[in-house]
Amino acid sequence: MGIGKDVKLLGGVGLLLMGCSAGAFAQSSVYITGFLGAGIGYTSNVGGHSSVSETNGVLRPNSFAMQGKEDLGGGLQALFYLGSLFSMSTGTVLGVPGSLFSRESYVGLSNQYGTLTFGQQRDFMFDMSTHGYAGGYNQGLWGAHQGPFPTFGVPYVVGGSYDFDRLNGEAINNAVKFRSANFNGITFGAMYGFGGVAGQFGNSSSSSFTVNYDFGSGGVGAAYTMAKPPTIDNGNNGIRNVGVGGKYQLAPVQLSVLGTISRNTGTGAQIDAIDATVSYDISPFWNFAATYTYMGGNHVLDSVHANQADATLTYRLSKRTSVYGTYVWQRASGKGALARINSTATSPSGSDAQTMVGISIAHLF
Repeated sequence: MGIGKDVKLLGGVGLLLMGCSAGAFAQSSVYITGFLGAGIGYTSNVGGHSSVSETNGVLRPNSFAMQGKEDLGGGLQALFYLGSLFSMSTGTVLGVPGSLFSRESYVGLSNQYGTLTFGQQRDFMFDMSTHGYAGGYNQGLWGAHQGPFPTFGVPYVVGGSYDFDRLNGEAINNAVKFRSANFNGITFGAMYGFGGVAGQFGNSSSSSFTVNYDFGSGGVGAAYTMAKPPTIDNGNNGIRNVGVGGKYQLAPVQLSVLGTISRNTGTGAQIDAIDATVSYDISPFWNFAATYTYMGGNHVLDSVHANQADATLTYRLSKRTSVYGTYVWQRASGKGALARINSTATSPSGSDAQTMVGISIAHLF
């Protein structure tokens, strides 16, 4: 009899705890999301030869992410994000060797005033793309800015000017980032990446700021980033980026324009770039986007420059799955200028022109 009463008591307590747990879980959410894309691409000239290869996530990089939030009461929430970039062809995680969460990894708090996060995070130049100002928002990896500037000094894996204005998304380590809530269309933010050098607070550090104003049919915004990698003047200088953009929608057409200034403060090399995009929803299923980009280097870069044209035609099979074709052409001009469209190709064109054509499938989950 005593044992039976104990079992009933424990069962009641268990049901009570389960009820409390269910209430707690109802205030939290964790989910998995990502982007998968692959296709076939042709490049007219890579180091003097044409190339046909499998492409990985031209429109958006292949990514896998876990994110979640917890309601702490009083309008306060805890949140986290863990994201990786990877190659669809090989399954290899992209980024620094040994990294697992190579896209972003952060944890933080948010309330009615904004969100404060800590970790490895992308700066506000990337937000110029997510706001829809940059041509790369519609053209993807191949539409990001790169050209005949191999000595500019960007410390990334591909070339010396890969994503020189950071619009394609370059994460900053040891970063604290504040992003405001929306105040009548105005948002702003500030970010600081600690260098971690003892006795030299500013060495190898990074800082970034932004302000945006969104109104009914469009928006305008500006961003600034200064990133000082250890490879430029031992972390005492770096790459300074400034971007200003705008967009306006006249349904079914959206117009956008973005200008950037990127300067290596260690060498004085500077690249000015501007792109203009027209995106047209032909129907609920079809979209066509075209972008023109001009990039010019200063005297330190022998005053070389490039003109580029991008076009992407997308057919939406569903809300999450699309097929699309991409065309990019670039012409470089100036002393010894070799065309180089932004991609994962290991070498520039062997001449002043380069063309890339591809067809891909993309799936969001």
